[in-house]
Amino acid sequence: MKIKTSFILLILVHLFGGVQVSFGQDLDSLFAVGEYSKVLENYEDSPPTHFDSKILKARSLHAKRFYKKALDAYREALFTEEDKPRYQFVYAKLLKENNQFKPADSLFTQLHEHFPGNPEFSYQLGLTKAELGSKSVDIFYLKALQQDPSHQAAAYALAKYYFKIRSFKKAEETCQVALTYNPSNQKIIGLQGQIYYQQRKLNLALEAFENLERLTTPPKFVVEKMAIAYANTSQLQKSIAYYKRLLRIEPKNFRYHHQLAKVYSIVKDFDSAESHAQLSMELKDTSLDQERFTLALAKIKQDELKEGIQLLELVIEESPKYERAYVEMALAADRLYTDTNKKLAYYKRYETQFDNDETSAFKNIIYRRLTDLKREKHFKAND
Repeated sequence: MKIKTSFILLILVHLFGGVQVSFGQDLDSLFAVGEYSKVLENYEDSPPTHFDSKILKARSLHAKRFYKKALDAYREALFTEEDKPRYQFVYAKLLKENNQFKPADSLFTQLHEHFPGNPEFSYQLGLTKAELGSKSVDIFYLKALQQDPSHQAAAYALAKYYFKIRSFKKAEETCQVALTYNPSNQKIIGLQGQIYYQQRKLNLALEAFENLERLTTPPKFVVEKMAIAYANTSQLQKSIAYYKRLLRIEPKNFRYHHQLAKVYSIVKDFDSAESHAQLSMELKDTSLDQERFTLALAKIKQDELKEGIQLLELVIEESPKYERAYVEMALAADRLYTDTNKKLAYYKRYETQFDNDETSAFKNIIYRRLTDLKREKHFKAND
């Protein structure tokens, strides 16, 4: 009986001992199924002593987003290793992601020199040098694209670089080539729209933005650009729809109300123009000159000339150099009054303010009418 019991105990010890050995030998499998804490628990009891174990510890810390500890673990594992590009690359990217750009640059440079045909190393080196303020990062993006013309991230970075330095033709071409490889790349389509928009190629910009909208919900700044572009390409109902969409996002944005008031004015919906201009004025905390000016125009176009002139007086009081306000006020007074002297008074105000201003834009119109009124006054005096 004792012999039998001893035999069973021996078998159990062997089995459980085997499980422990297997557990210790199978940390890679634990890592593969996301059991990062179990991997790290093992190393608490038995600190890693060789490269594979050190790297597994670093990768587990990385996976758990313990970035500072992961960086230290990668540094320790790679300290004496110079030919481990897979993990040097991971380490370099983690350095860059944690704003440690100088050591990342050194490591990416080393990888780029050892593997000059690798497009990803070229691209990542360019990104890192951009963070360090280098002015010639385009050479690395170009090299990545020469090595792999379908490299979407490098194409985006290069197009964005060209856009930033206002080399619009090159930016356009880079986007167009990239989209032949992936026509649904949302980042590149959005950037393409911005490039066209910046050049006032508004129909092309709208085409790109509409394409983006078919793929995803565009960010607010794109919706803003679409609203403006529709207004400036005479697609006024679409512009109104997009400003309304913006106001659903930010109902208290006085600029959206102001722009919408201007578009309503163009389509001769003066009640809506007045309503949004009024809202814009109420919501704005600082200078109200633009909003008052828009509201004044809406009043004048509805033949509420006195109210319009009163608002323009407030605009001029706040912004004495607002030339257009003087012009619209003089024209409104010309319609409101029959007395030539009253009309002349408004035109003379413009003359007093802008006679010596060489940059004024409305002198020809105002001075022509001023001359007519002076002649009219002269003839009346001689009757």
